[in-house]
Amino acid sequence: MSLLIHRFVSDRVARPSAIGWQLLLVAAAAGGLSGVGFAVDSAVGIERKLGHALASGAVHAGFLAMGWVLAFQARAGWSGPALRETSALIVASVVSRLSPAGAIAYLFIPLVVARDAAGWPTRLERIGWRWPREGRATLIGAASGVCLGLHLLFAASLMLGYHVEMPEARRYLAAVAYDIGANALTAEWLFRGAIFSALWRRWSFWPAAVASTALSLIRYLFDPALPQTAELIAGAMFYTLLLGLGSCALRAWSGSLLPGYLATVLFFAAYRVLLV
Repeated sequence: MSLLIHRFVSDRVARPSAIGWQLLLVAAAAGGLSGVGFAVDSAVGIERKLGHALASGAVHAGFLAMGWVLAFQARAGWSGPALRETSALIVASVVSRLSPAGAIAYLFIPLVVARDAAGWPTRLERIGWRWPREGRATLIGAASGVCLGLHLLFAASLMLGYHVEMPEARRYLAAVAYDIGANALTAEWLFRGAIFSALWRRWSFWPAAVASTALSLIRYLFDPALPQTAELIAGAMFYTLLLGLGSCALRAWSGSLLPGYLATVLFFAAYRVLLV
């Protein structure tokens, strides 16, 4: 319980101005690639929207790169992993747009991140890139994601009248692969890993958890893949809030990003069967 009250071990942040400039550089690069992608689709009108796929890969790559910047605190070494993961994410996003079977490429993204992270175990342990302190933490994380997802399905079907139905197998598995290799991975790496860990070193648990979760809410609020009706946006924000705070608590308790990552993957696996 003390983890949820007290501040994490204090750690002086090196060169905050340099960190800010590097984060702006990453954001500008991701935004520029996204803009190119949307401009291509708008000008050419490609039916498969490959430009949209480029934009999606660039945004997720930007999240991973920002996490590397914060983990390295503006020191050299983060750019190589960020470039490799950017390439892998863009390729996965484009091939998954060409065919649902191409989404299998997303499953290699965690392996690419793990390979890059293996060279920096001490530095990345600061953001939760480690095994949980207790084995049961993975089970609790998975169970929390399943419970939250089931609650979403019951609430949406019984209270709002939406249908719950398993979609076509290939498309469902493609969506889950996207969650595994892009959606959940980048959210945990940046928001619950780099940002929450950095804020927890300065503040106590609750301010850090609320701030990092608020940033993740903004990320989902501007996600064009989410439904755009008022009631569904409100519902999505509510469940994303619970998921974010819960993942922060799991990160604080276990010392690892893995339980929160499993919770996020399994929650979205349930969300994908909701027809909206």
